Amino acid sequence: MKKINQENSFEIFPISNKLPIKYEIYRKLSHLIVLMVILFYFTFGFWTKHVFIYIAELLPQELYDLFYSIFLAESNNMIFTQYLVVFLVGISLFGLLTADFFRILKPKLYPLKPVNKILREKELHSRLGPQISMAIGCFSIINLYGIFQPIGPLIICTSMVMAIFGDIASNLIGRTYGKIKIRDTDKTYRGLMAGILVSLISGFVFLFILRIYNIISIMGYFFIPLFGATLIGIIDYLDLEIDDNLTYPVVVSTILFIIAVIFFN
Repeated sequence: MKKINQENSFEIFPISNKLPIKYEIYRKLSHLIVLMVILFYFTFGFWTKHVFIYIAELLPQELYDLFYSIFLAESNNMIFTQYLVVFLVGISLFGLLTADFFRILKPKLYPLKPVNKILREKELHSRLGPQISMAIGCFSIINLYGIFQPIGPLIICTSMVMAIFGDIASNLIGRTYGKIKIRDTDKTYRGLMAGILVSLISGFVFLFILRIYNIISIMGYFFIPLFGATLIGIIDYLDLEIDDNLTYPVVVSTILFIIAVIFFN
């Protein structure tokens, strides 16, 4: 039975730590916001660059030459998008951290109260929310591997696409149709299989869409999603204590990056 904490205006659900399916769907769909990183790496970033070129032309020649040589030179096409993505994700992480500190320390001043409905009971008072874990994971891999152009951004985006869609499928299919539990966890084998399959398909589709960039070999287009889906399945099966919003992007990106550089670049 659901109850309301009047002091902090938090909506708390049963001790099973499971959210109602409606809020679980909202929680998972909120992860799709991370896909904006992909748009800025491979689409919006290039558009923004052209806007900046137009603005830079209004500057004095000395400043224009300096700004252009660092950020806008044609030979460094993806360097600009890397700077842009780091800046945008960094600003987002700072904003989310600030808001979450208010949620924990000064709940009445928390500006994102509707977010409480998609937090599990253990997340309401004792820890930072899952959006923080995901933002930290994304910010870490973008800074670690994004500088290795162009393979870094491709692997970052591939791993995030696979992790997000695999996690959504695993959770929702497992809760809705899963019968056989994995050990003593809330996860099910049907959800596990669904997560592996959806992450594999999403990896294939994403790399197929980006085939025009000709970044990796033909073998890479096949094996990178295969390795990534296997890793996601292993992490999901192990059910580590660390938040999977953090482990998915960091672990999958790291291993896929190493594999891509060694075998398929």
